Amino acid sequence: MQTPHEMPMLPLDRMFHPSDFSQASEVAFAHVLKLGLIAESELSIMHVASDASETSWLDFPGVRALLERWELLPEGSTRADVTDLGIDIKKVLAHGRNPADAVLQYLEERPTDLVVLATHQRDGLSRWMHRAVAEPIARRSKTMTLFIPYGVNGFVALDNGAVTLQRILIPIDKVPPPHDAIDVAADLTCALGVS
Repeated sequence: MQTPHEMPMLPLDRMFHPSDFSQASEVAFAHVLKLGLIAESELSIMHVASDASETSWLDFPGVRALLERWELLPEGSTRADVTDLGIDIKKVLAHGRNPADAVLQYLEERPTDLVVLATHQRDGLSRWMHRAVAEPIARRSKTMTLFIPYGVNGFVALDNGAVTLQRILIPIDKVPPPHDAIDVAADLTCALGVS
């Protein structure tokens, strides 16, 4: 197995993952962590809570625990061991009633190259009853976004970090021009070692 340092670099210096601490967000986190390792990126993980007392730093995804599970770090690793892998991780706890607005404000102040987030993909009555978060973040931030739908495992295995990417679909139109998306998809497959 190639280590992240042996793989081609992705042109992604900053990545961002908004998390609601759900199982689906954990799957999305595995994807952003894997991509961050390959690209040796700065990775920000953000949670927006309506009440300051309802969330603690311990609720955030366990970076070292996941890297230990993937056998990229030894058991009992330190923060310095994570940094030695070439990734810089920041955890951000924000407060507000509207998660999308809080995330958009953060991204306006600290632009990023890629947002990776879980999405509910609601329809029907459920769509009317719940405020959308993923779509407004992608549209209003105008940032490349990787959506991981709830109930989908995605292409990075949570248990061992293995990549199972087989196909990429890029919907294209004249606006926006598709060149950047095609280039990133090609870089992604190369960096992940996918043919």
